[in-house]
Amino acid sequence: MDNDPYAVALKNALTEIKNICPDVSRSFIFAKDKVIVSGDAEPDEETMEKTMISFQSVAEKADSIGNLKAFYVNGKKGKLILSGVNGMYLALAASENADTTYLNSVTRVIIPTVLKLLETITPTPLPESAPSKQLVVDTLSGFFVGDSVQIDTELLEEWAELSNQKSISDVEIEAFGGEATQCKVKEINDSKLKGKGMIRIPEKICKTLEVKKGELVTVKPAST
Repeated sequence: MDNDPYAVALKNALTEIKNICPDVSRSFIFAKDKVIVSGDAEPDEETMEKTMISFQSVAEKADSIGNLKAFYVNGKKGKLILSGVNGMYLALAASENADTTYLNSVTRVIIPTVLKLLETITPTPLPESAPSKQLVVDTLSGFFVGDSVQIDTELLEEWAELSNQKSISDVEIEAFGGEATQCKVKEINDSKLKGKGMIRIPEKICKTLEVKKGELVTVKPAST
């Protein structure tokens, strides 16, 4: 927990709350599954565990009447304040004379602000890379063939979705002998060849790849 940048940022926020509100003696944040996300500079593991178990029991009972947003306990030695924050729970132990209203106003500003900031700096996941496919070669010949290869529309759409692109315009083709090239790609225009796992390649590109009709090649979307 201490080495997680997310937990460290929250720990700093909890420390700041203690600086602003000296009546706070201890604080920590835990998730619904009772995992401790972060604690202040002086965490008491046993106390935190007991607090989570007690609060979880109350929260489960509260589900029948709605949702538990806050929970207050006034004890002989002080106060315990628990409140929901962005899908997690914040626990504060404070002195008997602590101003609950003031504490709530502070925690509702600092912790949500830190969480929102952490969300903005979290790296965006890279799009899932489209898997390569082994396709059977069919040759294209004729004066107007051009330099584009042809592949099934369904495969092009699948690649586009996995790569988070509107469409696939170029593919990389590699023969089993190691020869490779990059080409423009279109959908197969011969209805008899659709859905058969084929790639139609102009004859001059077949020569470059050193492949013949009926052989297998590995094909994937070209890197952008």
